[in-house]
Amino acid sequence: MKKKFFAIFAILLSLSACDFQSRADFEKELSAADKKEDKNFVMPKIAYQKAGEEENTSPKEKSEDDLDLINLYGTGKNGKNLNPQDAVGNIIDTNIGDSQFGISLRPSSQMQGAYSAILSYKRNNELTEREFGPIAGVSGINTTVTFDKISSESGPMLLVSQVSINNGETYSAYYLFNKFMSLMDYLVFRTSTENIMPSVERLGDVVEYTDQAVAGDLNQAITNRMNTEDRYLPSMLDIYGVKYRPLTSLYQNKEIDMGYLPDITGENRILITRTTSSSENMGMNIDIEK
Repeated sequence: MKKKFFAIFAILLSLSACDFQSRADFEKELSAADKKEDKNFVMPKIAYQKAGEEENTSPKEKSEDDLDLINLYGTGKNGKNLNPQDAVGNIIDTNIGDSQFGISLRPSSQMQGAYSAILSYKRNNELTEREFGPIAGVSGINTTVTFDKISSESGPMLLVSQVSINNGETYSAYYLFNKFMSLMDYLVFRTSTENIMPSVERLGDVVEYTDQAVAGDLNQAITNRMNTEDRYLPSMLDIYGVKYRPLTSLYQNKEIDMGYLPDITGENRILITRTTSSSENMGMNIDIEK
C-alpha cells in the first residue's frame, strides 16, 4: 500500500522542493518492508495541438504584480567555467502561458558552500521557490539541470530535469509544470554505492523501493538507475511526445553515462546549468547556457 511521504504541495516562501537528499536520509523516512512498485498508476488523458496551433508564448507585458527578480536576486551571469560566486543572481525572466517565472543561481540551502538553480514564480499571489542542485561549489559533485518548454493542447508546459552524482550517491528527477505553474507530475530516482537497488518516488508516493541494501560500484548504481528510468519515464514523457537521451559527462577522469535528459534543442531549451567538466577541479565551477 502506498504511503504519502512528502507533502510536496505545502508551498510557502523559500520552499526547496527538488533536494538532493542523501540516500541515508531518504531511507530513514521509509518504513516499507517489501519492494513496492506502482502497477496501477494512470495518467490523465491529454490531447495535443496540431502543428500550427501552438499557443502564443511571446513574453507578456510586465505588470505591477510581476516578481521583480533583479531586486530579489540581483543580476546573474551566464557563460562557461564560471566561478559560481561571480554568477549569482537572476539569469532568466520569462513566462509559460501567462505565468511568469525566473531562474536564478543562489547559494544552496541543502549543502554549505554549494550553489543551486532556483526556480521562482507566484502561486496564490505568494513567492514560491524551488531549488534544483547543488550544481557547483563542492568537490566531487557533477550535476546537470535543464529547463525546457513542451507543448500540449492545454498550452505550453515547463519540464525541469536534473541528473546528479555526489560522490557515491546518484540521483535524477523530472518535474512537469502546467501553464499556471502547477506541479502536474514528477519522478525521482535514487541509487548509491551502498545500495545499488533503485528507489522511485512519484507525486509524493514511494512506488518502488527495496529495504534489502545491495552494495556495489558507481557504474552499477548508475546503470540500475537508468534501467529503472527506462521503465518509468515513458509514462510521463511519451504522452507529450518528449524523447530522452543519455547524458555523458566526465566524472573521476572518465566519460560516463550519468542518466537521461530530454532530447530538446533550440528555442524550447530555456536554460541548461551544469557542473563544469574538469579533471582537476570537478565540482567547483559552473556552466550556465541559454
